[in-house]
Amino acid sequence: MLSLFVATATYVALQTKAASPIVVPIKFFYGDPIISLSIDGKAPQDFGLNMTTRHSIMVQSEDAGPARQLSINGKTLGTANLEAPATNLHPVLNSLGLSFLNGMAIGVDYARNELTFWPGGRLSPEDAKGWIMKAPKWGTTSTLWSAPILRKAEVAPVVALSIAGQKISVLLRIGQQGSSFARGDEPASGVPVEYGPGGNHAILPRVGIGSTILPWILYFRGVSYDPRKEIDPTIVGTFTTENLLARRVILDLPGNVLYAEQLSADEQVSMFLSEWFQMPIDVQGEKMVLREMPSTRFYPQLTPIYESEILEIMGQPAKTILSAARDASPEHLTFLKLLFERVWQGFKVKFKKPNGEVIEATLSPPK
Repeated sequence: MLSLFVATATYVALQTKAASPIVVPIKFFYGDPIISLSIDGKAPQDFGLNMTTRHSIMVQSEDAGPARQLSINGKTLGTANLEAPATNLHPVLNSLGLSFLNGMAIGVDYARNELTFWPGGRLSPEDAKGWIMKAPKWGTTSTLWSAPILRKAEVAPVVALSIAGQKISVLLRIGQQGSSFARGDEPASGVPVEYGPGGNHAILPRVGIGSTILPWILYFRGVSYDPRKEIDPTIVGTFTTENLLARRVILDLPGNVLYAEQLSADEQVSMFLSEWFQMPIDVQGEKMVLREMPSTRFYPQLTPIYESEILEIMGQPAKTILSAARDASPEHLTFLKLLFERVWQGFKVKFKKPNGEVIEATLSPPK
C-alpha cells in the first residue's frame, strides 16, 4: 500500500516565456487523469492530476526530500520539495495539485488521449490556436474560443458559467464526469437522470461559457463536496473539461485563460451522444453513422461494423433522437431522460452496413 507525502514548496521553475511542450499519454481518464512521471530520473510512477486538493504533490515515502525533480521521458516538468505527511493522512494515489500545476499551461487532447504541458505557460493566442487547430479536420473547419480564468482559488481555477441567464462561478477540473453543483444551487433547468447502478446524474441544456453555448452537459447530483463551505461562498460547483465538447482544450494557468476548440453543432452533438451511448456516433445531417472522430480508435470491438448507418436506438428512429438532441424543449428533455436511463440496462441498436445489410445488435456499456 502506498504511503503518502505532501509537497509544500511551490513550483520554482516559472518562466517568462512558454517552454517547449512536454507530451504524456493519459493512462486513465475518468475522474482525475492519471499520467506517469519520474522522480529524480527513477522509474516512472502513476500520478493523478487533482485540481481540487490544497496539497501540491503526494508521493510514496521513499521519495521524500528537497528539490526533487519531476520529469516525463527525460524532460523536466518542474522541481518541488516533497515532505512527509502528518500521521493521520491516509495512503492515496500519487497526485499533482494546483500549487504545482499553477506554473504551467496544460493541453488536453481527447482525440489522442494525451496531455501536453508547457512549463511557464503564458501562451500567445497564436500558439494556443496553432496547437488546438492541429486536430485533424472533422466535417467542417473548427475554430477557437477562449474564456478568462477569473482567479485561482486555493484548489482550482475559477471560471464563470451562464445558466438560464444567471452567471455562476465554478471550479474548473481536468478530466471526465466530475461536474457537480452544491446542494441548494443545482440549476432549476437540470433534468435528473438515474444513469447507471445507483447513479444520480442530470442533464442540463444550453450552458454558456466564454463566447460559446454548450448544447448539453452531464453532471452529478447530490455530491458531498461543497466548495461554498470549503473554499469560497461564491463558488457553487465544479465543471470538467470533458463537458466543453471540444477535442482539444488548454488551461493556461499562468496566463489565466482557457482556450477550447469550437466544433460545429453536429460535431458537438456527435460527442455528446457518443459519451451517453458509449459508441462512436458521427452526426451527418439527419443521419447517425458509426464512426469515430478523426485519429481515434476507442471502440476497437466495433471495427467490423464501422461506417454503418445507425437506424434505430431502443426502437427510436435516428431522426427522432437527433431532433431531441438539437432542441432542448421540455418534451425533448423528457424524451432524452427516459432514453438515457435505459442505456445502462443494455439496449438494442439497428444498423445498416455499407453493403446495405440491416442488422440488430444488443450493446451493454461497461458498468
